[in-house]
Amino acid sequence: MYLSIFLYSCLVVSLLTLVFTVFLSQQFARSAQEEMNKSNQEKVKQVVKTSEYTLQKLRQFALRVYSDENIALWMNMEKQDYSPLTLNKAAMSVREFMNSEPFISGVYLINFNLDQIYTSESSIYTTNDFYDPEILDYIKNQKTPYLQYFNHEVKGVSSLALVVPAAGPNQNYQGFVAILFSKPLLNEYMLQVSDEDQNKLYIEGKNKEFILGNTDPMLANALMKTDKPGAEEQGWEWNFGSVTWSIQSERLPIEGWNVYYMAPISLWQEKVDQIRFEIIGSSILLLIALLLFLFWQSYRSLKPISDLAYQMKSKLGKEHSMIQAANDKSEMAWIHSGFHSLIEKIEQLDLSIKSSKALVKEDYLRQWILNPNASKRIEEFMKSQTSILQTGWFRIAVIRLESYGRFEEQYDFASRKLLRFAMGNIVAEVLMNHAYTAETVDFGSDHIVALISAPAAEDDLPQVKGALEEVRLQIKQWIKLEVNAAVSSVLDVEENLQIMYSQLYELTLMRFINNEDKVFTYEDIERYEPGKDSDLDEGLLKQVIHSVQLKNEKALEGYLDQLTLHMQELSYEECKLQLTHIIYSIMKSFKNYSTFQGLKSVQAFLEQFGTLWEVKQWLYREMLSIMDQQRKKNTSGRKEEVAAEMIEYVRNHLHNPMLSVDDVAAHVSMSVNYARQIFKDHVYCSLSDYIANQRIEFAAKLLTTTDWTVADITEQSGFQTKSTFFSAFKRATGMTPNQYRMEKSKEDEA
Repeated sequence: MYLSIFLYSCLVVSLLTLVFTVFLSQQFARSAQEEMNKSNQEKVKQVVKTSEYTLQKLRQFALRVYSDENIALWMNMEKQDYSPLTLNKAAMSVREFMNSEPFISGVYLINFNLDQIYTSESSIYTTNDFYDPEILDYIKNQKTPYLQYFNHEVKGVSSLALVVPAAGPNQNYQGFVAILFSKPLLNEYMLQVSDEDQNKLYIEGKNKEFILGNTDPMLANALMKTDKPGAEEQGWEWNFGSVTWSIQSERLPIEGWNVYYMAPISLWQEKVDQIRFEIIGSSILLLIALLLFLFWQSYRSLKPISDLAYQMKSKLGKEHSMIQAANDKSEMAWIHSGFHSLIEKIEQLDLSIKSSKALVKEDYLRQWILNPNASKRIEEFMKSQTSILQTGWFRIAVIRLESYGRFEEQYDFASRKLLRFAMGNIVAEVLMNHAYTAETVDFGSDHIVALISAPAAEDDLPQVKGALEEVRLQIKQWIKLEVNAAVSSVLDVEENLQIMYSQLYELTLMRFINNEDKVFTYEDIERYEPGKDSDLDEGLLKQVIHSVQLKNEKALEGYLDQLTLHMQELSYEECKLQLTHIIYSIMKSFKNYSTFQGLKSVQAFLEQFGTLWEVKQWLYREMLSIMDQQRKKNTSGRKEEVAAEMIEYVRNHLHNPMLSVDDVAAHVSMSVNYARQIFKDHVYCSLSDYIANQRIEFAAKLLTTTDWTVADITEQSGFQTKSTFFSAFKRATGMTPNQYRMEKSKEDEA
């Protein structure tokens, strides 16, 4: 077994390490790409800001050229006013402007009145012989009322052009200034890119034409024809040839151009691969270290399990059927077989007490009491299979054992079940003698619950109290147990039984406070409200109880000192009230222990102490006594009994969607962590997993044995929502509930 578990562990650890390594390398690659994209996006934003500033500055420069006095005088001159001197002055101004702005590659002064065009090359043309007729066509056809840059090619050289003024549809100008800006200089100084850069910049115009950038013609032409996402989708990838580009985009809002910054992914891929190899190498070293640790740990810790399996086999005997069935299996199978044998014995004992029909009825009654939203099917079952709802009215009663700690110490788990079964029979028989129909439910701890039929038209509370008084006497006479009882007022099927049941259980504890020996009714609940008008620190009280559960004597003493410190300033009656509440709360938390058993009245008992210090010392001694009893419970045999009690509690409360590990731990009066440990040591699965598995098994049973709807089965199996049930069931069986029902139905037919 040691070798097989070690090999399985090696396989699991290797797979986990592999998955983790792949995940880590992918995360690193993703992070590197995101960082690259973020850096490129910042670059794009910087380019957009620089371009907006530069283009706006050049636009203002063009307006200055147009508004120059000499240039404006020549452009607006009529034929009759023509003067060569005016042209000379305009030419001098053009040369000055070109010297002051290096981005300018050429300037045209156009006067349609004179039919003349002066260029920065100091040449004069007419509109008919001008070498750049395209610029004249643009001026004549432009319709935009604002200054706008456009692509313009002259003598095979592409430039960025700007015409001033912009001719709107209702404006008639005869003089224009056309300025050509050098694209190479704009790329170098405005965009700060060059043809040698591996990263490429591409600025696209409104008509998807190439405006500026350092992309080569082939790449620019391919990108121009590609359907690109909008500028709002900033990061995307594009394949061209054998290269994959990561592209970040922004929009120049004034010009309406799109800016694309392109980075080849292969630049960072090599670095990422190198770091991936380092991650894989580190993971291999870690895996070797883990496998060595697993080898040592399995060798050191599995021998005790083998010894336990041997003891289990010896204890049950070689002829035991469970051992014979497990002979060819692993040592763990022997342990499972032995424990399941114990569980089966308990279940067989339970089945010998009551028939399966009675078990179903009791389970439905328990669900009806604990689940405020019980299914209509359960209500219909109650009406058809019991007589307590014949009138539509009923009462609920709680019969609680006194001195339950002594009862638990005196009898083992199976004997306690038998005695509670006997109590239920006595309750039903006595109430029947008083003309009441009753159904009893065993809640698996210190009490049982009775549902009692009630007449619809009269108040029979005195008669019910009398019948329950006789129940107490009969139980004491025949099975030598003392019980307290509380009964509700008349209820109908719409009442929330869960709340009523909790309040009645609280009422059965009132004798501990005031020593009243009677059957309590719902009216008594207002006579004592724990903690009312009290400044007692409930948080410290919980810490006292928790330190006892953890068996921490030092912490217990400190918390008790803090809890009683403020009482020195209280009046005697207030101090006694708070002490009563403390003892009452501790007694409720440790009802399975005999420490406070036989204490009839707290208030009368406190009269024998002279000082608060004496009460505190007494409490401390009693808490130490509880710790000692807990240690005695922690023997191997007692642990098995506690595990069996937890299993029974889970099965009895399976339909409650709020059932938790905390509830089970509180039922056996243990801390949550210790209860989990005991359960896992004996059942070989966690308590939470056991609850989930039992829900699935119960739901599967209902699917194959009833015609209930999936919604009803969801509710009765303790799942809070239908979607949660579907997910858990499919994860466990590989099928949906309806598929499972159909599959089992086909198997039965076959």
